[in-house]
Amino acid sequence: MDPSEVEFLSEKEMVTIIPNFSLDKIYLIGGDLGPFNPGLPVDVPVWLALNLKQRQKCRVVPPDWMDVAKLEQIRDQERKEETFAPIPSPYYMELTKLLLNHASDNIPKADEIRTLLHQPAGGSRQAR
Repeated sequence: MDPSEVEFLSEKEMVTIIPNFSLDKIYLIGGDLGPFNPGLPVDVPVWLALNLKQRQKCRVVPPDWMDVAKLEQIRDQERKEETFAPIPSPYYMELTKLLLNHASDNIPKADEIRTLLHQPAGGSRQAR
């Protein structure tokens, strides 16, 4: 699969947003979304969250796994064990890239998260 196809698939993942506008439920082929009420969280696909964010219509809530402490725990677990640690999301790299590029102001410690996800887990697997 080509990287652009993987990114396209990752944009279907759901993320929570805090809208700053009102809108009744919208009916899309992929499913119904909303209703949207200012200040009340709602789950939407990443593609819609990024579109609304770019138009300053919402704040994106980062996924639970996109937390420095959780990512450090996964990294440390992978360094200690012989096997790979479970990944936080099937599209975690694509989601991280999209969210950090378009909504980094909504993600606490965005620079630390970027660093954690770009550094190798350790040299132990390279020799195997």
